[in-house]
Amino acid sequence: MSSVNGSLPTSAKPTTLPGKVLWLLLHRPGEFLHRARSYRSFLGARIRLPFWAMRNPHVRLGKNVRIQRLSSLLAEKPRARIEIGDHSIVPGEVSLGAYGEGVIHVGVCGILGGVRIAARHEVRIGDRFVCSWNVFIQDFDPHPPIPEMRARQTEATCSNFRPTYAPPPYNEQFAWAFPGKPIIIGDDVWVGANSTILKGAQIGDGCIVAAGAVIPGGTFPKRSVIAGNPGRVVKTLEEYRGPGSGS
Repeated sequence: MSSVNGSLPTSAKPTTLPGKVLWLLLHRPGEFLHRARSYRSFLGARIRLPFWAMRNPHVRLGKNVRIQRLSSLLAEKPRARIEIGDHSIVPGEVSLGAYGEGVIHVGVCGILGGVRIAARHEVRIGDRFVCSWNVFIQDFDPHPPIPEMRARQTEATCSNFRPTYAPPPYNEQFAWAFPGKPIIIGDDVWVGANSTILKGAQIGDGCIVAAGAVIPGGTFPKRSVIAGNPGRVVKTLEEYRGPGSGS
């Protein structure tokens, strides 16, 4: 007997872990293989973690952090650091890079989804952070806005890039200070897919950043729904008054 959508009725689905695994293998082999590869990645990272941690003392993972790819985390020596809170989930699509004296801090029970974070100052994210795919968070300006300065930076970067297979066309060094401001994201924030959060943004507790939003800085009060480019508050979420809310 099957339901209207072709899946087994809830009562017919196994409830034990071995039963669920066997059911997936028999009825959805493609999904079984996908999950098996995912779990293998998580377990492999877990096995390598103690050795990796000795070489990366500036990355601190709380207890029961599930990470799929250790190379997702880069803290530039000697001052940058990354801290991930207890029970968080870091899938393979994640990329966290702290450079110079930058700090990235994620609170407990964070679900990082497919986020890319680049910090040279500070990106501080609260507890129970939920993030969808293709989210970009950066607390500094990587390139000069003046085209002549940007041209010098680009030439210097190309000349000094390794490997090189010919004498560099330019010898000039160019220093860029990477101006920026900290990004502060409160507790219980949900960031939708394809969103961008830039330097100086302060997002209050309980906010939702809608899919595709671009936040170029600014302060947003708690429980706001933020949408658009540039991001603005389009709604304020009501307080929950349901069972277990304490009211």
